[in-house]
Order: sequence, then C-alpha cells, then structure tokens
Amino acid sequence: MSVEAQRVANTQVTTEGTRLEHGRMFARLFITARGKAADGMDLSTMETFEADDPAKLPKDAEILAAVEKAGAHLTNLLRAAPADPFVGPAILSGRATGVFFHEIFGHRIEGHRQKDESEGQTFTKSVGKPILPEFLSVIFDPTRHDQDGVALNGTYTYDDEGVKARKVTVVENGILKTFLMSRAPIDGFPQSNGHGRRAPGNEVVSRQSNLFLESSRKVSDAELRKMLIAEVKKQGKEYGLYFDQVTGGYTTTARRGLQAFTVIPLVVYRVYADGRPDELIRGADIVGTPLSSFAEIMATSDRMEVFNGVCGAESGDVPVSAVAPAILVGKIEIQRKERSQDRPPYLSRPTDGAQQ
Repeated sequence: MSVEAQRVANTQVTTEGTRLEHGRMFARLFITARGKAADGMDLSTMETFEADDPAKLPKDAEILAAVEKAGAHLTNLLRAAPADPFVGPAILSGRATGVFFHEIFGHRIEGHRQKDESEGQTFTKSVGKPILPEFLSVIFDPTRHDQDGVALNGTYTYDDEGVKARKVTVVENGILKTFLMSRAPIDGFPQSNGHGRRAPGNEVVSRQSNLFLESSRKVSDAELRKMLIAEVKKQGKEYGLYFDQVTGGYTTTARRGLQAFTVIPLVVYRVYADGRPDELIRGADIVGTPLSSFAEIMATSDRMEVFNGVCGAESGDVPVSAVAPAILVGKIEIQRKERSQDRPPYLSRPTDGAQQ
C-alpha cells in the first residue's frame, strides 16, 4: 500500500501580457496485491482512492475493507482457470468502459494527431459524420471537480498554455463535432479549447482531461445482464464475459503501426447462458481495432463510475479521469496474456522460531 500527496503550482507569464498563478492538490491511496499462479502467471489486483486533499482520503475502516477485498480477489484469481481466446458478447463495467474509451477513442481525437502525417488520422475527415452509436455522446470537461463525491484527476483551471479550461462536446449523439485542441491550429479548428497539456520539461500538445461518456439508451445493471445473456444465446455461445476491474491499456495511433489497442483487465468473469454461477478467469487481455469495436456497442447501464489515472504520451505524464456507465458490446476479443515460465517457490516461507 502506498500514499501519495502532491501540490502542483503553476506560474505563467506570456508575451501576450498574461500572468497566471494556479494549481491544485492531488492525494492518492493505492493498494496492490500481487501473486504467482501455479503455472507461473503473474497476477495482481488493486484498489485506489483519490482526493483533492489528503484529509479527504478514507478512514481506517474503509481502507482495511479495501485491503481485504484486494486480497480476496487475488486469492480467487490464483485458483481461477486461465482464459481461452474468445470473441463474443461482453459487459464492461463503468471503470473498464472509461479506460476503453480513453485508449481507443480519446487519443484519436487529440488535435495534433490530425495534422501529423505519421499518425493514422482515424477521425481526421469524420467531422460532422457518425463515428459512435447515435445514443452516445462524449464530453471532455476539465472544469468538473468531482463525480458523485469522487475527485477527478483531470481537473484544472487553465491548461499549460494559459488557456482557460472549458467543457468541450466532442461527440454529440454519435456525431463527431470537434477535436481536443491546444494553441497549435489544424485545418478547420484555428483556436485552442483549453486542452494543451504537458508534464514539466516537455512540449505542449493536445491531451485528454476528464472524459464523460453519456448515453440515451440506459438500462439497469440487472437488465444489462439479461441483455448479455440473450445475446450469448443468440450467437450460440456458451458464455459471455464481464470485465469488472482493469488496470489500464495502450494503443497504437501511428500510421506505420497496426491501428489497434490493448486493455488490460484484472478481474474478469464468464457469464454462462445456462444459469451456472459466474466463473472467475485470469490472464485475459482485450484486443481489437477501434472502428469495429465502436460499432458493437449495444446499450449502457444507468450508473456512472469513475476511473482515475495518469496518461503517458508525447508531452509526458498528465493526470486524467474517465466517467462512464457499463456498456454491453456484441463482440469483443480477448487473448491470453503473456506469462512467466517461473514457478512459485516449492517451500513455504519459514516462520519465526522454526527449528533449523
């Protein structure tokens, strides 16, 4: 378990006459449990808490409960069956959906990528066209400080070029409206919308802030599960998948590379069509390509969840958040994750006072 607290203070003076002093606090409590399965697969689970002030971090009882939860998840994972390659229906929890959209969507609508010929430019010519199902909208809003009391990492007052933060609707009812912009113009978008960001020592580029996925096709979590099972039966599958926890992911946006993504789940269940209890599995990575993945989104839950993290890209590590409901997808692909050939120790740890 680790605790981090950081105060960020920015002072900006520009030739335009701008003089700004602004900043914020970050506090994070991070609980990680790690272990090695009998076949050598390295496994981990985590629980995190974020706040804009260390005093707002949870009390001892809540922390101990989170430690117990992470430990129980790891114990169960060590006994779980390994995942098999699979293509079929699935539900991603709200936190998993947040990472999913951050990786496969958010990076592709960062403005500087639209004029870089080395980039894949997935959506450069798609402004005014549908790129998501019509019931989905995507908003970036660095002015929002929290979601249902959970502090958001991607909050700021001014970006790193001194432009005031603002709410930006990138996709409205499935239609692409704009890109995330720094002061560097692109064709059709000459002005910044407050998303020029960087870590100290790096050059500013357009980056994500607080991503919000909004839906007009919402159902309860219970109804979303019923829809999953119905889709499993329709496709003639034995089971679908439920992705509960994820740790992050990565994506390739460069033109010379495969336009693909990987999202790394921690806790995944098989949901059987015949009513058997859900089965925990281990070692599954979500893989795919963005355009085909977006087309498979069928519905969302009516409950929003928060994923807080730190995003690394050209301008360094910047804090971000994603707020999203659970989504039902008609098809998702998983592959087995890489595993070590090392095995756990044969002998248990000697206890204090044991005879030699």
